[in-house]
Amino acid sequence: MRVPFFNYQARFEEDKEIIKDIVYQVGTSNDFILKENVSKLEMKIRDYTGAKYAVATSNGTSALTIILRAMGVGPGVDVLTPAFSFISTASTIALLGGRPVFVDVNPLTGMMDPIDLESKITPQSRVVIPTHLFSVMADMTAITKIAKKYNLRVLEDSAVSLGARMNGKMAGMLGDIGLYSFFPAKPLGGIGDGAVIVTNDEELGRVCRMLRNHGQDGITRFLHHHIGYNYRMDETVAAYLVHKFKRYDSLLERRSQIGSCYNAAFSNLNPQIQIVNDTTYTRVYYTYVLQAEHRNELRQYLYGKGIETQIYYPQVLPLQRAFNYLEHKKGDFPNAELMTKHSIALPLYAEMPHEHLEYVIKNVLHFTSRVKTNA
Repeated sequence: MRVPFFNYQARFEEDKEIIKDIVYQVGTSNDFILKENVSKLEMKIRDYTGAKYAVATSNGTSALTIILRAMGVGPGVDVLTPAFSFISTASTIALLGGRPVFVDVNPLTGMMDPIDLESKITPQSRVVIPTHLFSVMADMTAITKIAKKYNLRVLEDSAVSLGARMNGKMAGMLGDIGLYSFFPAKPLGGIGDGAVIVTNDEELGRVCRMLRNHGQDGITRFLHHHIGYNYRMDETVAAYLVHKFKRYDSLLERRSQIGSCYNAAFSNLNPQIQIVNDTTYTRVYYTYVLQAEHRNELRQYLYGKGIETQIYYPQVLPLQRAFNYLEHKKGDFPNAELMTKHSIALPLYAEMPHEHLEYVIKNVLHFTSRVKTNA
């Protein structure tokens, strides 16, 4: 049996005729960018999240850039960001001239550690970026409390967490501003890149909307209030997302069922296998990442059984060559560095056949029992 990790063919099979129609309709409409479909998507995201303002952009990285710029990040500004994350949460800071200040993570969840966060705050710190990863949310209660104490703005990187809830609020709405990514692999994956910024802050929303379209206000064309970007969303992407949004809750439910099956199967395998089984908030299962004591051997074993896996992430950001100028060294972020040695992601997507799920579970359990026997 072959169990793919992403399996885009299965994920888009249901919509292949709709996608053809969307491409034709947009292609013959003379409306290609930031038109009716984009407005519809922004409205749906506002209704779904309770956000007062929603701004569609070209992708999650451009959304981060726009937000940081709107928050005044530039030379002389420090931004606190996780050491264990996708590069965008740090590269966008650096590209604006700010300084990424890396924060270690919780050793089990991989989320920003509030204790280390408070120890890393500098007089130049202005923004903190708590990032939700995989199916896990950062401790927004503790982080926002620290941010308030030190007068920091909170950019909630909720790119993978549309639909997750904590303390009665939607992920993305727990800080000053948030975002959702619609890269094809994401829970609400599109037919291209895309993202939406959400906030209740009128000024942040206004500036972000202008920055995404060359600094224009959307009323008077060719009148530029800021030096902005061409970070606009295409109508084809927006039209498909509006269509797919109709079944988003059912997609999340199926993802949750798969995640729950994994949790039930692996909950008693500690210390060989460690999972996050937090039920204090409503989770959205983007990918299923666990910590395996013998990660490389497990991955090789599953590969031999036809099961694809992914490593999120093989190297912490502070030790990447791109950030050599910050002069970090091995051991500076012990929890994050340990996670890079143990983390492995198993296949999880709404269209995943149940026999594939059972096959993955059976082989993970077989591997762990074999290792235990040989110990």
